[in-house]
Amino acid sequence: MTALLELKNLKTHFQRRKTTIPAVDGVDLVINKGETVALVGESGSGKSITSLSIMRLIPSPPGKIVDGEILFNGNDLVKLSDNEMCKIRGNDISMIFQEPMTSLNPVLTIGEQIIEVLMYHQKMSKNAARQKAVEMLELVGFSRAKALIDDYPHRLSGGMRQRVMIAIAMSCNPKLLIADEPTTALDVTIQAQILDLMKELSKKYDTSILLITHDLGVVSEIADRVVVMYCGQVVEEASVDDLFEEPLHPYTNGLMGSIPSLDGDVDRLYSIAGTVPPPEHFPVGCRFAPRCPHAFDRCRNEAPALQRKGSRSVRCFLHDDKEATV
Repeated sequence: MTALLELKNLKTHFQRRKTTIPAVDGVDLVINKGETVALVGESGSGKSITSLSIMRLIPSPPGKIVDGEILFNGNDLVKLSDNEMCKIRGNDISMIFQEPMTSLNPVLTIGEQIIEVLMYHQKMSKNAARQKAVEMLELVGFSRAKALIDDYPHRLSGGMRQRVMIAIAMSCNPKLLIADEPTTALDVTIQAQILDLMKELSKKYDTSILLITHDLGVVSEIADRVVVMYCGQVVEEASVDDLFEEPLHPYTNGLMGSIPSLDGDVDRLYSIAGTVPPPEHFPVGCRFAPRCPHAFDRCRNEAPALQRKGSRSVRCFLHDDKEATV
């Protein structure tokens, strides 16, 4: 497979007075052409900051990419100027945000917001861009696209607004689509429709997808590979089948255990003890050790490295050859 996007030792830190906050701390990630990769973890794990770093949308100050590479088609996005990044955003790399109402401009019609993207990136005339906007709205499932194009976002339901966001994101045939919790605010039926639509458009345009979510049910529906993040680091990476069949990291095990099941009679769902610590208070050793039921002395004093285990990776001393007897 050919790598489309490759993160190498990505570090994004924030400065708060005299405190450095390592929100993303040495992330390695590969997305191949035509592949869908899910980035999962609890709130505060660093998923969204990773995606904003890829798009070079980290507010500076207080945030800054302090180390690492973001290789897109072999070019390091970290080294590009703001003008060069503007040509890539919305064109080669598009992003769908969690809440479309905060992403869509309330004083512009749906059509104006799609037309603007097409005129800027594709250099289309206004008439050609309007026709393309209608086609995109039809593609994402609107039967009355010609009438909808002159509506304002507040007149649409949450699911319809999310479809509009997908139409805008896919209008320039991007090579990579970043979807940050695209179904969180939607009911279950609409969630399924949005996921099916994303899969369909990915195949149609051969677009790679980076799906950011905490919902493992969504992951099982759409992803080829899964990357699990915790406290700004990747703790496990595997194919979706391998991860669901045999999660290696205790944190991944905890996430799996918290999924509701239709089988069996359970009064109370499992939950991982404690909460994700804030970045300024990350533990010295393994960052999951204070919440881990398997933690031992080495975990509390030494930080484990991400190591390969066959076709997958895991950051845990339980899978270190040195601890084979533990």
